Amino acid sequence: MKKFSLFFVGLFFVFAAINFLYLVLLPKIDFDFGKTKDAHGFNQQQLDILVFGNSTAMDGINTEILSTKLGPAYNFSVGGASLETNYIQLEEYLKHNDLPKKVLLYLSSAHTNYQIANVVNPIVEYYYTDGFTTGGLKDIPLYKFRWLFVENFKILFSSSHRSAKNIRGQWSIKRVIPDGTHIKESKMTCMDTLFYNTIGYRYLWKMAAICKLKNIQFEVFEMPCWREAQNDCPDLIVNNFLGKEKVKIYNLNNFKLCDTMLDANKDWLSKDHLNYYGSVKVTNQVLRIFNR
Repeated sequence: MKKFSLFFVGLFFVFAAINFLYLVLLPKIDFDFGKTKDAHGFNQQQLDILVFGNSTAMDGINTEILSTKLGPAYNFSVGGASLETNYIQLEEYLKHNDLPKKVLLYLSSAHTNYQIANVVNPIVEYYYTDGFTTGGLKDIPLYKFRWLFVENFKILFSSSHRSAKNIRGQWSIKRVIPDGTHIKESKMTCMDTLFYNTIGYRYLWKMAAICKLKNIQFEVFEMPCWREAQNDCPDLIVNNFLGKEKVKIYNLNNFKLCDTMLDANKDWLSKDHLNYYGSVKVTNQVLRIFNR
């Protein structure tokens, strides 16, 4: 019985050690993890442009170009980030650093992504809120960050993924996956102010409010996607029913704009995700909007 007990005690410590080692290694090998750790540590930074969003913005917004044209910029976007995640990142940055001139929020190309309840990205939760907790099996690192096994497994077998670079927070990669889809005859219904006042967007308005309070320019964009999910919607000005904020949402997913701006055979990394070449074109379009 004693040997049996010692076996399980030893097994527990081995399992704990593996989980600890996993946490130590993740910032060194995983892009999202390493970048979030760095960004959380920012103190007295003097950035003019802050970029927020999920993986579509992380790949698709070139902060090197923004830095050249508008002043120092950094891409805080994290894969799978909700709007609540972005708000937590923004609020924390503003506590410890100089105020930026602009905050740019890039919504993913599928409107419905934000209709579910807000869930904080586990990586941002780890660094910005509770750190390593042991509240249950779901908090064990091997489980909490299990999807990163797949993402980092790709790096081992894909030279293009290994060549990707972290350039001012952008995941810059030149891998090409052509968009072979086609424009649908029945395009997505254009959303109105009521849509952007649903519960999934409440942190968009919190970001707008904190920027207004601190006199920071707040700009919102919808990222482009593959042809099958592009729409014919114009840019839209929306109002917050519960406050006095008003934002303009620039639609980079309009099929006419995408047709002239992007090359379906060269500018995509994967479905709805831009590669380096696409990020240059979309970022230059954002600059053209600012120069109108």
